[in-house]
Amino acid sequence: MSRSTRIAVGIAVTATVVTGCGGGSDDAASGGSSDEPITIGASVSLTGPYASSGTNVSNGYQLAVDQINAAGGVLGRQLELDLQDDQSDAGVVGRLYTEFLGTDEVDALLSPYGSALGGPAAQLAERYQTPMAHSQTSSPAVFEGTSWNVMAGLTPGFTVLADVPAFAVENGYTRITLVNNDLDAFSAICDGVQDGIEEAGATLVDRIEYAAATSDFSSTALRIAEGDPEVVVECSAIQDSIGLTRAMDQGGFRPAIIASPTASDPAFAESLGELSARAIGYSEFSESLGFEGSEEFVQGYDEAYDTPVNSQAAGAYATVQVLAAAIEEAGSTDKEAVNTALHEGAFDTIIGTYSVDETGVQSGYEPILFQYQDGAQAVVFPSDSAGAVAAQLPY
Repeated sequence: MSRSTRIAVGIAVTATVVTGCGGGSDDAASGGSSDEPITIGASVSLTGPYASSGTNVSNGYQLAVDQINAAGGVLGRQLELDLQDDQSDAGVVGRLYTEFLGTDEVDALLSPYGSALGGPAAQLAERYQTPMAHSQTSSPAVFEGTSWNVMAGLTPGFTVLADVPAFAVENGYTRITLVNNDLDAFSAICDGVQDGIEEAGATLVDRIEYAAATSDFSSTALRIAEGDPEVVVECSAIQDSIGLTRAMDQGGFRPAIIASPTASDPAFAESLGELSARAIGYSEFSESLGFEGSEEFVQGYDEAYDTPVNSQAAGAYATVQVLAAAIEEAGSTDKEAVNTALHEGAFDTIIGTYSVDETGVQSGYEPILFQYQDGAQAVVFPSDSAGAVAAQLPY
C-alpha cells in the first residue's frame, strides 16, 4: 500500500496516488470548511542554547509555508503556521504543545529542534492523536511505541556520520577517535560511526563521553591528543563542537580529518572561521544532487534570509513539503487520514524521497558528507554522488 506524491514548490501542490489505500475524502465530508486556513502548530528554539539551529529550522518551516501558499496552498486552502519560541526548554515545549492540542485548533504539528525537545512533543501528539512531522528529531527511540509521529526531515542519528570511516579509509586514514556528549541522540551518532569503523576495517583509538553541560573542553582535547588519532568525530551539539574544535587547536593538536554532525549549521563556520576550513559534515541536501524543487528553495532562502542555505533549514522545508503532500493525498485535514498518509506515503522532497518504516523512522533519505572548501560546502562522499569533488586533506 504505497503512495507517491510529488511537490514542486513554486507551482501548485499536486498528488499522484500510485496505489489507493484510503484517503481521497473532501474537507466538507470531514467537517472542515474549504476556505478556512489549515493550521499547523510548531515550536522552535529561537532563544537558548539551541537558538542557532532552531532559527535554521524556523526559516525552513516558514519559507516552505510561504512558497506553498504563494502557489495556491493545499486543497485550495492556505497554510497557517503558528510558530512559538520554546526557549530550548523541554518544559516550555510541553506547555506550548499542550496549548496547541488542548484547544483543538491545530490540524497538524511540526516538531521542535532536536530529539531532546522532540521527544516530549511526540508524547503529546500521541496523547491527543494529532499527526506530527519531525524535522530534526534523529533518535529512533522517540518514535518507539508511537503511531502519530514520523521522522520527516533527516535520517536516523546512527546513519548521519556512519560513512566517515569509509571516507577516511578511502583517503588513507584509519585511526579514529569518537567523542560524544551523554545525551542519547548524540551517543547514537557515535554508535553508528563505531559500527562503520568495523565495517571499513579502521581502528577505534578511543571513545570519549562527556557531560552535556560541559563548557570547558581542554581536558577532553588533551585526552584526544594523547591517543594521536588521524580522525576525530565530534558527536555533539553545535556549541560543543565549536568548543571542542577550538580546544584541540589551542592544545596544538590537529587531526587529518575532523567531522561533526552540526558542521552544517552556519554558526560552525561563522564562529570558527579558518578552523572550519576542510572540516567534514553531513547533509541530506545539496543543490548539486538535483532533487525537484531545490532551485526554488535555494533562491527563496537566499532572498529571505541573511544566512547561508543549510541542511537544517532544508530538512525543515522538506518536512513541510511532506506534511502538505500528506494532507493533499488524504484529501482533507482529517487527522487519521493525514496520519495514515504520513505513515504509508512516499513523497518527493528537496532532500530525496520520503518514506518511513513501521515505527515512523525515516528509511528513504540518504545522507552525504561535505567538506568546507573555500568557504562553501562541497560534496565529497560518496565520491560518485552528483556534483562530488575530491576531498582536500589533511584538515
